[in-house]
Amino acid sequence: MTLKPPVTKPTKSILVIDDQPMARSTLSRQLEYYGFTVLEAGTAIEGLRLFYQERTKIGLVLLDLGLPDLSGEETFARLRKLDSKVKVALCSEEMATEIKGQEAFQGALGVIKKPVRTDRLLAVVRKAFGI
Repeated sequence: MTLKPPVTKPTKSILVIDDQPMARSTLSRQLEYYGFTVLEAGTAIEGLRLFYQERTKIGLVLLDLGLPDLSGEETFARLRKLDSKVKVALCSEEMATEIKGQEAFQGALGVIKKPVRTDRLLAVVRKAFGI
């Protein structure tokens, strides 16, 4: 299966919040390859600050649930407090079914299991941007 870039490029960016530099870089490169603009944060606090500053330009947040400074639940809740309509896709090494059932993550766009497969990443991104 050949994955193609979107026909129309979204006008909003994707914020990747992941404390692992290699994982963050890989996600960013994959997304940029397909024409998306990416902002990166290495901690939950940095990600929240960046989201607060740039929220009108951000159309999707990819949130790693294993951040050392704040729990995934807390980070997700704070993002929702800043913008109740923010689209957030969760990234985790855990099984998606375990995470989807947690009440703390109600309203999340989806769960992407690590290591992230490009086709699954693009499916969530396309869903977020309606492309």
